[in-house]
Amino acid sequence: MKILKYKKLRGNLYKIITDKAEYKLFDDIIIKYGLLLKKDITEDELNKILGENNYFLAYDIGLRAISVKLRTEKELTSILKKKGFNGKEINYAIDRLNKGGYLNHKVYIEAYIHDMLNLYIVGEDKIYHDLIDLGFKDKEITPFLEKINKDIYIDKINKYINKKLKGNKNSAKEFKRKTLNELINKGFKKGDILSCLDNIEIQDNEEIINRLVNKLYKKYIIKYDSYTTKLKIKNYLYQKGYNNIDIDKYLDN
Repeated sequence: MKILKYKKLRGNLYKIITDKAEYKLFDDIIIKYGLLLKKDITEDELNKILGENNYFLAYDIGLRAISVKLRTEKELTSILKKKGFNGKEINYAIDRLNKGGYLNHKVYIEAYIHDMLNLYIVGEDKIYHDLIDLGFKDKEITPFLEKINKDIYIDKINKYINKKLKGNKNSAKEFKRKTLNELINKGFKKGDILSCLDNIEIQDNEEIINRLVNKLYKKYIIKYDSYTTKLKIKNYLYQKGYNNIDIDKYLDN
């Protein structure tokens, strides 16, 4: 196979044009095999060169992925697998990136926690489990989370509760139940949430109760007598978190 021409590409890539095909190779490979001085190359030599070039390509793709945003080893492994690289090529890329200081676990964890606390309403548990899912170990994560002032989480919980209260159409009991579950799902501690909820006075919306009672009365009175209708309304309201409601107080005369 004859080498016809070399062409310098972006970064550290060269294009080698032969009489059969064109190949993109990294300059380290070009130098190692003295390709700039050769005019001919065998099929076996080419296959060996292309195989070794894949290691450099895996590293280059990993490096470019990191230049866009911080990545974990787990994320990079997934990216390289999707690109079709085998285990040895991926390990080479990860090892080289580690040695180059591009996969600093402490920097990533610290940056991740900073972003989550400043950009999202999330608690400690979610941050912890997200980092575990990203491939970090408990002993790497915990020291950083322990440095966080717990008042930050309390402040986030209170802001979330107050925001939800503005559009609340549920009973006080139902509001607390739903808000508790929502905040637990966001990774906040149950004890902290309950403490915040207990410190906020939540009143049932009289207007909503009034509309609900009259709507249900019109629905049920068609089928049942007055006593049964009121009993059904009370049962419905109880399920929605309204206790000891005086039905007669809200019925339109």
